Amino acid sequence: MSKSVIQPDVQDTINRVMERFKTARDEFQDTASDSAQDAANCNAQSAQDEAEDVPFETSEVWPLPGLAPMTRVRTSFGDVHAVALRKGDLVRTRSGEFKEIVWLNRVMLDEAFLAQKPDSNPVRIGAGAVGPSTPSADIMVSPRQVLCPSANSQVREAREAADLESRPGVTRRRETGLSYTMFHVGGPAEVLCEGVYMLFEPPKG
Repeated sequence: MSKSVIQPDVQDTINRVMERFKTARDEFQDTASDSAQDAANCNAQSAQDEAEDVPFETSEVWPLPGLAPMTRVRTSFGDVHAVALRKGDLVRTRSGEFKEIVWLNRVMLDEAFLAQKPDSNPVRIGAGAVGPSTPSADIMVSPRQVLCPSANSQVREAREAADLESRPGVTRRRETGLSYTMFHVGGPAEVLCEGVYMLFEPPKG
């Protein structure tokens, strides 16, 4: 039986993606052990300011979009977990063009925050829950993440993930800690994530 051979350039890409995922995983695990106050803050001031604009004392609505760590995004070098994305990566948009991530931030939430603010917990959308092979694998996203319509999707207009919870295969997950990755490419763009196009745009305000 012949032995499979991986071309050097392919192997280099695999090694690069795996190394970045390992680094991102270690960073996430280290950050997840921080205090509740630190875990609830954004890593960058811009997203932190946006979150602080929402009066959580009087509102239980989580305001920010984003992808849970293991949801994958189509990039110029393959499908990459959200937790491993970096500024400068090229992501695939609906037009087929790959556009550069110009801003990226992660919000870290711990068990206490997620319990106190239940709406901050992610929405799990099972494989095939919104159409044939759509998404192509289970994904988890912020309840405010917007999913866009596509040929294979039964969602006919842009909808927040939380609006899909009545569909079979779509549930709200209670987590004990997670991050949401947010990014944009300089303007509104629909980016391919596990067979689903999702809207990413600069923070409002």
